[in-house]
Amino acid sequence: MVGVYFSGTGNTGYCIEKFVHGLDTDADCISIEHPSAVQAMVQSDFIVLAYPVYFSNLPKIMRDFLENNRIVFSGKKVFILSTVGLFSGDGTGCAARLLKKYGALIVGGLHLKMPDCIGDEKLLKKTKEENHILVKQAEEKIKKAAQAFKSGQAPREGLSFLS
Repeated sequence: MVGVYFSGTGNTGYCIEKFVHGLDTDADCISIEHPSAVQAMVQSDFIVLAYPVYFSNLPKIMRDFLENNRIVFSGKKVFILSTVGLFSGDGTGCAARLLKKYGALIVGGLHLKMPDCIGDEKLLKKTKEENHILVKQAEEKIKKAAQAFKSGQAPREGLSFLS
């Protein structure tokens, strides 16, 4: 297993580390910006993919990464984790639809609410204490999701209209 992610503020990197290490303490997590990310995916049958949701969609850097490396995903099991500030929309579904076209088997999805990086929008502003609460809630959700995954009940948040 390998965790591969894009994290603009560090939130997503933090969350994928917690989730992946909740499944396998020896597994690595690598930023898509690191030169070894693609090779790590080639060598693994199971990929945990993580990114922040931008305006209910994939960030362009992640979309480009997936498209440029589409061949790598063929036959791989992929779990998608996305972090959100306010509204997840179709967060994990955006990558899932692309990856299915590339031959990946989507085994689950998870949306995690984290502190938002947009500080000039009144609706998104939170106090330091409120942000700490969000992080603690995300940590608990990650722990439960990892336990559920291990017992064969992977969360499927955002993967379909019914999710």
